[in-house]
Amino acid sequence: MALTLEAEQRMTDVGVVAFYAGDAESWLATVRATKKFVKRNFPPQAFIRRDDVAKALIPILEVHEAFRDFRNAEKLRGKFWIKDFADLLIDRTWDNLDAENENGENGTES
Repeated sequence: MALTLEAEQRMTDVGVVAFYAGDAESWLATVRATKKFVKRNFPPQAFIRRDDVAKALIPILEVHEAFRDFRNAEKLRGKFWIKDFADLLIDRTWDNLDAENENGENGTES
């Protein structure tokens, strides 16, 4: 499910959006790696959707140390925080996921 305004406002109020912004490049790399994993394991020529990546990203976020520490520090106990954060990550990074080729190099020549 895509990021809703309500979820974004809730995350803004408790600092989750600021937490994301503090390490946006690392989160982009995490989502990019997750999308590559999904693409490698889906049938060839399958169209990869945002929710496909979100489903694979959630287990990663459940055990991600920095995010777990942040949730514990802020007393964010509900499982919905993980799902909402996955939606936020995909919302913020989706348009940039394919900006690099498989070798991690930028697609433009220098």
